[in-house]
Amino acid sequence: MVEAVWLPFELHPEVPSEGIPRDEYFPPAHRARIDANLQAMSTEAGLVMKPRERLINTRAALATAEFARDHGAFDAVHRALFKAHWEGTANLDSMADLRRLAEAAGLDGDRLDAAIDEGRYEELLDANRREAMQVGIDAIPAHVFGRRFLVVGAHPYELFKQVVDRLTATEEPA
Repeated sequence: MVEAVWLPFELHPEVPSEGIPRDEYFPPAHRARIDANLQAMSTEAGLVMKPRERLINTRAALATAEFARDHGAFDAVHRALFKAHWEGTANLDSMADLRRLAEAAGLDGDRLDAAIDEGRYEELLDANRREAMQVGIDAIPAHVFGRRFLVVGAHPYELFKQVVDRLTATEEPA
């Protein structure tokens, strides 16, 4: 059995709270490759992934997901955050949008606002980033299997199956 545990990782902590135009962050040729790869992979997987014109600061969204984890709604909020960002139905650097998504999952918006305002998840986010960087994670997605194998980046299903097969083949019988 494979159990997935999602942990926060702030990919671009240098992005200011107001965001930055993607053209200022990525050279145009690099951005074109990123967008083409994203569209090809998302189409193949049957997902909608619309590239944004602005790179956002994701810190409040990551904190919102951790608030949801603390209140038993992580899966619902996590999925809602991804869907809203990639389908373009919310701005994950907008507290109004984050509150709306959290409330739709049954969470208390006032308590979310208070948690974000008081910085309740700041140290957790920083600690997770430090730990990820220490084990070689510097991009997303990143997957750690059995605390032994690290796969960074988007890859076909077959690669993940090979890693799981290798991990299970090397496990000692109970």
